[in-house]
Amino acid sequence: MIGARRGLEILETTLNMLSAVVLFLLMFYVTAEVVMRYLFNRPLPGHLETAQLFIAPAVFLALSWVQARRGHVGMDLLHERLPPRARAAVDCLTLSVALAAFAVIGWFSWESARLAWEMGDVTPTAYLQTWWSKLSVPVGIALLCVRLLIQLGESVTALARGGAA
Repeated sequence: MIGARRGLEILETTLNMLSAVVLFLLMFYVTAEVVMRYLFNRPLPGHLETAQLFIAPAVFLALSWVQARRGHVGMDLLHERLPPRARAAVDCLTLSVALAAFAVIGWFSWESARLAWEMGDVTPTAYLQTWWSKLSVPVGIALLCVRLLIQLGESVTALARGGAA
């Protein structure tokens, strides 16, 4: 179990770093597009479509890493004031709802990526393949679901122990 947990952490960190690289490349690409457009009057062809394709991997590949650190935006004003057992119960509920919601989103995003691959889906004007961008969504969500399952297990254990983590 410890080896699997360590493997998950390595995978999360790797995908988070890949997300950061994608953001860095996107920053350079947009900067190059602005320079080409305004200094040389030569905009890069397909610049909007290219930037849009890079956004999904930048966001979804980092989801699980952020969840592992409980870094997603949340309201803990009430949560922190609850007794430990009630806090564990609320965590069980919210993690269960999140897991169910992301499992559904992951399934449909997988179908979208698969269909994009099979159809050879491309962007309308630059004719860029879309499957790789669409595939980053179910990959990121699948990893997030694994992380949510682990956290749900920890919350259920805490609830069974009376709320102590």
